[in-house]
Amino acid sequence: PLWHLGNRWLGRDALSGQLFTQPKVLGLEPETLGELTRIPARHGLQATLMSLFRLKPPLTETDLRAALTDFCSRQHPVALPPFALCHFDGAFSLCPGRHSPALQALAAHCTRAFDRLRAPLNPSELARYKAHPLNGQEKRNLELWGDPYVFEQFRFAFPLTGRMAEGRQKELVYSALQDIFGPALAQPVVVDSLYLFVEPEHGQPLCGVHRFPLPLPISEPEDRLNHDQQFLSQDVHSRH
Repeated sequence: PLWHLGNRWLGRDALSGQLFTQPKVLGLEPETLGELTRIPARHGLQATLMSLFRLKPPLTETDLRAALTDFCSRQHPVALPPFALCHFDGAFSLCPGRHSPALQALAAHCTRAFDRLRAPLNPSELARYKAHPLNGQEKRNLELWGDPYVFEQFRFAFPLTGRMAEGRQKELVYSALQDIFGPALAQPVVVDSLYLFVEPEHGQPLCGVHRFPLPLPISEPEDRLNHDQQFLSQDVHSRH
């Protein structure tokens, strides 16, 4: 249900390419809602485990798919707590209602496994990240991993809007999101597959091109708490 509601909210299904008329938000013009959701709509409804990156030459998408197939064959599905509407950095997202060590570990595994395929950031990409205020660890992550928000700084979220200033417009959007997503938020969610998203050309909408299932038994967050904390602590301080 969250997938279908999210696609309707954003006006786009990133797997099929189908476009939708966005829901009406009382007090907002359709064009205004379109602008507020422009960035997440370009990405599609997705919770990113590894930020968008360019492949290191001479690697191809075929190499990446092979690496994903191998990686996912060795992972567990992750059962998540019910989702909640979250507000972070001026934008609204769907996030797990509480912390999931198993999910954090899966994201950390992704960062480690696919960093070898990632081309270094170019100057414009670095400038985009550095436009945000970063703390010391986030700057270190950017230098080592090409993303400030990995390991302990990682947040799992499905973005629903861009940043908005405080005010009446933000209140209207929050009320609409509560009405639209509220009935579906109580349902548990299982991460049972990863998707490969690609950007056909720079600036174009991203497309989900292939699903990679996680075939092993479900890993409950509490089952791996001690292991995950040790794993994440090691990753923050070492690239290998």
